[in-house]
Amino acid sequence: MRQIIAILLVLGGFTASAQTGSIRGLVKTADGKTAEAVNISVKGLKKTAAAANNGTYLLKNIPVGTHTVEATFIGLKTQEQTVEVKENEATTVDFMLTENSKELEEVIVTSNMTRYNDRAASASLRLQTPILETPQNIQVVTRDVLKDQQVISMSDGLIRNVSGLARLEHWGDMYTNIVARGSQIQAFRNGFNVVSSYWGPLTEDMSFVDKIEFVKGPAGFMLSSGDPSGLYNVVTKKPTGQTKGEVSFTAGSFDLYRTTLDLDGKLSKDGRLLYRLNIAAQNRKSHRQNEYNDRYAIAPVISY
Repeated sequence: MRQIIAILLVLGGFTASAQTGSIRGLVKTADGKTAEAVNISVKGLKKTAAAANNGTYLLKNIPVGTHTVEATFIGLKTQEQTVEVKENEATTVDFMLTENSKELEEVIVTSNMTRYNDRAASASLRLQTPILETPQNIQVVTRDVLKDQQVISMSDGLIRNVSGLARLEHWGDMYTNIVARGSQIQAFRNGFNVVSSYWGPLTEDMSFVDKIEFVKGPAGFMLSSGDPSGLYNVVTKKPTGQTKGEVSFTAGSFDLYRTTLDLDGKLSKDGRLLYRLNIAAQNRKSHRQNEYNDRYAIAPVISY
């Protein structure tokens, strides 16, 4: 009796294992070309295959019955087909895949780097065209650059923002003597030449400076005799018509202590009479003995 039961179990196992089939097919794209590496899978079963170089695939040992076959690939639309798998037969399922062109929502990319750019020169340079359209090499160090880099004077790392400039000599932080293309560039303030000697002008304190414009190359339109290296033009702060104020305190190496005050507003109700007041006080020593830089600045401006 036990032998008969064992034989029946063995025959039942052979019968169950024989109830499978296979799925094969060809995968192409919309242009009629064969598609390779497309993933073919049967939903609900751990049966997957990848299309060969010629686009063909084969899934073996698929149980008899109704199944859903899925074809997926990056950049192509997923496609599904329902097939009937029969015992010991190969069911053919071909796929024609199209591109997956989904429309994305609008993406807006913004940046604050443009605040370091100045599209137009100041009126003191006597130019009416944008800097990009001016046939002259002009670079502007804006107020945002001065503020973010904590520049406090013309000789305090300012020229690192402009290519081709250097300080040939130094007198602490007293004079500003900038050279470019082998010679000293001329110093202007609001369009007026302030160079009185070879030593150069006294270095401006950044408390009352709005921006600095560097004009490279022959600058005959600004100087009667021209200059082979160029010039720089310091543009000072002016009233804006807005009532505002700013106070800052800076402390740094070599016993640097600095305080600035910037007041801007109206002196008349109709807004015609405006004022701007900048005050600065600074104490600073140096890495050399007996060298210090104590500075006090006051720059009032009234406009009507």
